[in-house]
Amino acid sequence: MKMRKILTALAVAGTMTMALGAVAMADEIAVMVPSADHGWTGAVLSYAQEKADEINAEGTYTAKVYAATDVDNQIQQIDDLLAAPDGLAGIVILPYDNGLQASLEKIAVAGIPFIQFDRVINSDILDENVVANVKGDNEGIGLETARRLIKDGLAKEDYVYEMIGDNSSVPELRSKGFREGLAEAGWTDEEIEAAVVKSAATGWSRDTGKELFESWFSSSQCDTSKKIWIFTHDDEIAMGVLESLNGAALDETKKAEFLEQLQALCASSGLAEIYAVLKDKHQTIARPENYDIFSVTYDPAMIKEAIDVMVRNLGGEEIEKDYIIPVSVVDASNVDEYQAFGTYDEKE
Repeated sequence: MKMRKILTALAVAGTMTMALGAVAMADEIAVMVPSADHGWTGAVLSYAQEKADEINAEGTYTAKVYAATDVDNQIQQIDDLLAAPDGLAGIVILPYDNGLQASLEKIAVAGIPFIQFDRVINSDILDENVVANVKGDNEGIGLETARRLIKDGLAKEDYVYEMIGDNSSVPELRSKGFREGLAEAGWTDEEIEAAVVKSAATGWSRDTGKELFESWFSSSQCDTSKKIWIFTHDDEIAMGVLESLNGAALDETKKAEFLEQLQALCASSGLAEIYAVLKDKHQTIARPENYDIFSVTYDPAMIKEAIDVMVRNLGGEEIEKDYIIPVSVVDASNVDEYQAFGTYDEKE
């Protein structure tokens, strides 16, 4: 695509816009992400800023990070960029949610190279025109979780409580991979349907996850006559469960029964606090001894790779559209081999 000169000013009405580096006479890569509504997206924002700084220092392109406070805010940011597109070399975007489809299709129609990061919205025009969908292996997270639970002894008569993130492509793929893993072990669709119960969307929030867990725990749905396995879609959600289990809100008699039946608590991302639990260095929560606990990697630093993919594409490199970054299972045995995100003051 022929490069165009960047505008000397870009009006972004009613938005929270983070411009990394001063306006420069070079082609702009716009990096569009949600604001820091929880630990993972906060880390994405920080890593995006770091990568933008690197690009601005190199001087071939300028890079600006746009942090959206909500879906409408991100839609407005896109509209503002498209209203004055001269100088815009490409867009790397983590869509706030599926409400961005029409806006992404506007980008495609405008002929601006774009990359979807993490959350992927599909349509004919998006699938045809996207440079790449760069994401961690969400399906692989579900698959590796299922394989670990099967190895731990998950049986068809047991109970799996799946605590989902939101209603985007990310939880859909994690759920899909999890069910593929159970099918791989010989489970039928009917057996999966009977054993696996989904929560309402947590919004990737520790507090919401904790509330949903406590509501479910107190209901008749939480059947302590069965072995129980908890599959959360994020470390923040898992931390909410751990806080609840280590707090005073739950009925102590039922909690004792529950802990006798709890077989595993699984999560994903790489939050420093849950890594502290795995190392048994958390300030208040001891590493569980009576059930398995692990986290599958989903590094927010992947945003750097997504931005780098755009730079490589603009330089003429052929890019695989389905750009998937592999995952690993992290537990007490190997946690020291992995870099966490965020900060947590581990006990000595």
